[in-house]
Amino acid sequence: MRILIVKQLFNPEPTAKSLDFAKELVKRGHQVEVLTGFPSYPIGKIYPGFKQRLYKREQMEGVNLIRVPIYPDHSASGFKRFLHYLSYALSATFIGLWLVKKPDVCFVYQGAIPVAVPAIVLKKLRGVRFVYDINDLWPETVATSGMLTNSKALKIINAWCNWNYRNAGFITVCTPGFKKKLTAKGVPAEKMQFVSNWSRDRIDDTPLDQQRYEKYFKADAVNLLYAGNLGIVQALDVVLEAAKSFQDQNDQRINFILLGGGADETRLKEKAAGMGLHNLQFIPRVQSEEVSMFLNAADVLLVHLKKDPLFEITIPSKILAYLKSGKPILMGLKGDAKEILEAADAGFAFEPDSTEDFIRAIHAFLDLDGQKRKELGVQGAAYYQKALSLESSIDAIEEKLEMLCRKS
Repeated sequence: MRILIVKQLFNPEPTAKSLDFAKELVKRGHQVEVLTGFPSYPIGKIYPGFKQRLYKREQMEGVNLIRVPIYPDHSASGFKRFLHYLSYALSATFIGLWLVKKPDVCFVYQGAIPVAVPAIVLKKLRGVRFVYDINDLWPETVATSGMLTNSKALKIINAWCNWNYRNAGFITVCTPGFKKKLTAKGVPAEKMQFVSNWSRDRIDDTPLDQQRYEKYFKADAVNLLYAGNLGIVQALDVVLEAAKSFQDQNDQRINFILLGGGADETRLKEKAAGMGLHNLQFIPRVQSEEVSMFLNAADVLLVHLKKDPLFEITIPSKILAYLKSGKPILMGLKGDAKEILEAADAGFAFEPDSTEDFIRAIHAFLDLDGQKRKELGVQGAAYYQKALSLESSIDAIEEKLEMLCRKS
């Protein structure tokens, strides 16, 4: 098949279903073209080495890319973020569609709803059907993040979402809960299938160099690492409060580490400084290929999102990377994500937004001997390979692309 991938974020940006996805489709004999933007996520400005222009053709490891201009932004402003998403949709429609070769079928990765616009235009004008891959549930996502609270605007976004769903040839969703939610909205269940994302992080045994290890990690303590976006919905105040509790009790068995950057980074650092924390380290954002070394250096990994019904049907991508890394996990989530952790038997879940329950989970982990801690990580890695790998997920996506291609 000749497949067009419509995706706003692509390598070198850290995002799911990017170069690894495209390369696997090429490996399977398909011709793949990617319509994407100039990279800016998550720093909110165009990456060094890239300069925006009308368009740029690029080849990346055998995959053909067309980049179109965007309005870069990753601030807490809902209006600016929407301009960011809309700018890609307009550029991809009015510039990109003139540049792509006519595909047999299209794959749309939906991080934000405007991304479907070029695919819908392509369908109306040239009869190309598309698989719509839902990774964020709108308008719930923007409402939960606090970026948009206007009820009329949320209704408009919901209507826009329904228009996207109606135009999609088939819909894949990254969690079972998303399928239930969309079915309740009237999307036919037979038009949808749960297809897990996979981890795109390179996971190997490369150790962290001694200098950086000694700067952030402690050899005589359990090192608990959170790696990812320091955003509002991650609600990482629980980490600061837990660190304060351990410090006040002079319990030096655990060292807390936050790796990454984001909209809430400055506030968290200022709060930590005001609390006088000595058992909490901040590590600046690193290149995606370096993340594996930090995961290897940690003893246990943390994932947390604020308490909200939406996140009970959300599976953050970092869970997949954590499982793949073979490290035990502490998880502040309920619902679909918690079910994965329990199925994998890879760690301990705790109540989101609860410092008290987070501390309980930490103590439960500290009470295990070294061998049992390692077994949790091994069990997680085995479950990932069995149920959540790239190959098994792309098998399902390829089947749906072929189905739409035959219909076309």
